[in-house]
Amino acid sequence: MAYRGNTGAHWELLAELLVSADESEGQRLLREQLPLLDPSALAHLVMWLKREADRRWHDEPQLSLRLAAYLLLIGEWTGRCDYCGLGLLTRAEALRRLERDEEALRDFDAAGAAFLACDDYLGWARTRSGRIAVCLQLGRFQEALQDAAAARAIFLQQGNWLRVGQMDANAAIVHYELGHYDQALSLFERAIEAYRRHGEGIELPLARAWANKAVTLAALGRLREALALHERARAIFASYRGQELAVARQELNMAQIYAAQGHFSRALALFERSRTTFQRHALALAAAEVACETCYCLLRLNRAREAAELAEEAAAFFRTVPGGRGCHHLALALMWQAQAALAMKELRRAETLLAEARTLLETSGLEVPAASLALLQAELLFASGQLEESLAAVRLAATAFSRQAALPQLARALLLQAQIAMSRGDEALADSLCAQALKMAQEQGLLELVYRCEDLRGQLAEGRGELEEAARAYARAVQGIEEIQARLVFDARSSFLEDKRTLYERAVRLALLRGDGAQALGYVEQAKSRVLGDYLRNTVEIRVHVERAGQPEVEALLEELARLREEQAWFSSLVYGTERAVELSDTAIRRLPALDPACARQEMRQRERQIERLLERLGLPAIGSTYPSRAAKKVEEGWLERLADLQGSLEPRTVVLEYFLAGEDLYVFSLAAGHLRWRRLRGAVPELERLYALWRLNLDLAGQAAAPAGQAILDLAALQENCLGLLQRLYHLLLDPVLPVLYSCEHLLVVPYGLLHYLPFHCLFDGVQFLVERVAVSYLPSLGLLEVCRRRGRRRRTTRQALRQALVLGLSDRGRLPWAVSEAQAVARLLGAPCYLDAEATSTRLLEEGPLAPLLHIAAHGLFRLDAPNFSFIQLADRQLSTIEVFNLDLASCSLVTLSACETGRVALGGVDEVMGLGRGFLYAGAASLLPTLWKVDDASSAELMTLFYEGLLAGRSKVMALAEAQRAFLARTRSSAHACYAHPYFWAAYQLIGDPGPLLQ
Repeated sequence: MAYRGNTGAHWELLAELLVSADESEGQRLLREQLPLLDPSALAHLVMWLKREADRRWHDEPQLSLRLAAYLLLIGEWTGRCDYCGLGLLTRAEALRRLERDEEALRDFDAAGAAFLACDDYLGWARTRSGRIAVCLQLGRFQEALQDAAAARAIFLQQGNWLRVGQMDANAAIVHYELGHYDQALSLFERAIEAYRRHGEGIELPLARAWANKAVTLAALGRLREALALHERARAIFASYRGQELAVARQELNMAQIYAAQGHFSRALALFERSRTTFQRHALALAAAEVACETCYCLLRLNRAREAAELAEEAAAFFRTVPGGRGCHHLALALMWQAQAALAMKELRRAETLLAEARTLLETSGLEVPAASLALLQAELLFASGQLEESLAAVRLAATAFSRQAALPQLARALLLQAQIAMSRGDEALADSLCAQALKMAQEQGLLELVYRCEDLRGQLAEGRGELEEAARAYARAVQGIEEIQARLVFDARSSFLEDKRTLYERAVRLALLRGDGAQALGYVEQAKSRVLGDYLRNTVEIRVHVERAGQPEVEALLEELARLREEQAWFSSLVYGTERAVELSDTAIRRLPALDPACARQEMRQRERQIERLLERLGLPAIGSTYPSRAAKKVEEGWLERLADLQGSLEPRTVVLEYFLAGEDLYVFSLAAGHLRWRRLRGAVPELERLYALWRLNLDLAGQAAAPAGQAILDLAALQENCLGLLQRLYHLLLDPVLPVLYSCEHLLVVPYGLLHYLPFHCLFDGVQFLVERVAVSYLPSLGLLEVCRRRGRRRRTTRQALRQALVLGLSDRGRLPWAVSEAQAVARLLGAPCYLDAEATSTRLLEEGPLAPLLHIAAHGLFRLDAPNFSFIQLADRQLSTIEVFNLDLASCSLVTLSACETGRVALGGVDEVMGLGRGFLYAGAASLLPTLWKVDDASSAELMTLFYEGLLAGRSKVMALAEAQRAFLARTRSSAHACYAHPYFWAAYQLIGDPGPLLQ
């Protein structure tokens, strides 16, 4: 380049070339052109390079470094110390953004010295802002405060209120890190006033001050004020280009507040979003900090293993970060690891982690983190039963929290002191401490702490014999759990409940002690199948809708979800041997590494966890909208009124039995003829568990004996005799206590609990006959779902003519299930509906024809995943149809779904008693009732039973009666045949009717 024209245009052209050139080329150009620039043009070039470097700090720090090198070259060539100072300052800021703090500190010091060399005290003061930030990260707090005070005095003398405000804000941040929250708040307010005195162009500095003031307010427990300020700051940042990182930081801060308030799903989504932004900008340290913050939500949701992995990953990164910054954050990561270990009852590991964290924090001077560690140590000691040591540790923590007015942490410390006092028998002190903790928690909206305080108050009142007060406290505690649940999405609701079982058990026992059976049953219902219930009542939405498509963030999430589903299906096919049934796109195949089968399961589970987290994010409304769940908005009738309605709406000769297990005791509630009765069977649970284990063993052996290769080895007749003995003892245990209400019963509706979800009550044996030979039996996961399912059933009663639109799918699984095809053909003939076999039985057909089908019958291979029930599946011709994908089906016209496939009725239990499996997916998709199987069914007997069942339905029988009559007919034929041993329940009892028991036809 050789240019000797207008020097103004010359420096502008040179500036453009310098930005686009690499560093060596840029330096060559600069050396060549510097002699051609007059002083004015050179000054313009220097200022332009500085401004451009500042503008690129956040998004392109490497470019800022390159521009800083040009400034240093200009300073060296001209011999001007002020230009050298600008170059050093620019490089220091870029290094700071790249988290290279030690190097940045040296350059800040060198820049300050360069400005002082030319008596530019204002230039020196400008270097202090970045230096303070680096000192903060390196734990050099006193240096930071000295810099802030000296620089502020210079700016104040110059009347530069913008810079005065910046120094006040910097000093406030240092005091915040030291735990001096009141001083920090005062300084932030002084900074805001300085910005306002400056006048124009203060929106961004003001937004930063609001954001930092909000962080301090949150530390003081003033969460509502803090959230409002963060939202205000976020809105300003979002309105400016190039402020993506500032927006991410506001969302991180908002997530912390949402987490403290019990909005765990919303918090997790914001944590993930901010972490993704930091990773995209190569800010590894900031991303690791967010990972640690996320652990709080995961632990509150009882996802301790996930929290442990995240904290361990963050700790490994912090070990690579030099200086004080790495030590401070490593200590915090170790504390999160310790909390996760404590949650998993790994007490020794927790102690080891805390010891290392304590060593790192001893010399930091950070009071609040040190106090948090002391509180965590106290919780560990309490869990170990070391009450005196725990009390000493928690008192130290409480003193520090009180001194710094850290109210949320102080409330937690007070609650632990109350628990210790209760354990030591000092109930008066426990009550006083608990009341203080509760008051603080209520004032700050800390819902998770509120319900824990109310639970403890209930225990204290019950211990004093004040049963009415205890009942009110337990009711408030349960209501607190309900409020938190209303803020959660997808299966976060059930995982949150996993450690709440004892509260519900206490509430149930106390209600029965007070003679209030209706209230006790209400608590049982509140604990059972809440997620499924809210799905069916449409108070929670979990479908992935396209209405929000078009929003860039949602589009990206949907694209990621599609990719993960595709890859999960492929790995699942490797694990479960269905490779040929899954087809991947060429891009997906290229994306996947070559794996040996041993790694396929690990890769599959990784994708499954990612899918579940994505669905949580997609289940939330857009940021900025109000969040209250529809469940929280919906005004429902009280439980007693709903129970009365249920009693009045039961069909004649219908009896409801609902079970509840608490410790070693079994409770059974019976609802019949308008009367509610209950029985407590003390010590019955161990016997129930023993008998059930023996019954399952017998069932498994019967399955082996039924196989052609097994008949010579195992004696079905002997197994049947043993089976009948076990089922008779289970009958006496579970039904004898309520026999009087069963004498005139024709339809028994069972609402199981715990392992009873796995037991087919209809094959219990009274010594003469199976229960189903006397009464028809149907099931519900929760009594509260009865009216929802019955209403669906009434609306969807159909005609013989309409049944031609039924959807019947049959797959032989490459010849391994020949009876599945025969069964599907027989059912289709009876219904007069088309039958889609093997290659035609696709998920695409189900998606397209399901919305109009009054009945859906699938005869295929199915697999229940105990490790991941949301990914249990039915194998269709084109893919595995998992539970998560079933949620997105539209079965709004469907009265009955029959899943004549292996184990489609099996469930895993989450939460307190949340059933998780394929069944809930079909009920959520709209089906009124479901006929799944509890175990791997025998193909031949299944085909016969289905024929008998559908003949009964088409004759106008109710669903429950059609199933009972089919099972009775099968038993009668089998007993009169040469294969009487096929009366073993293995061959006929796998099917159970869930949901609406009414007729199919109008």
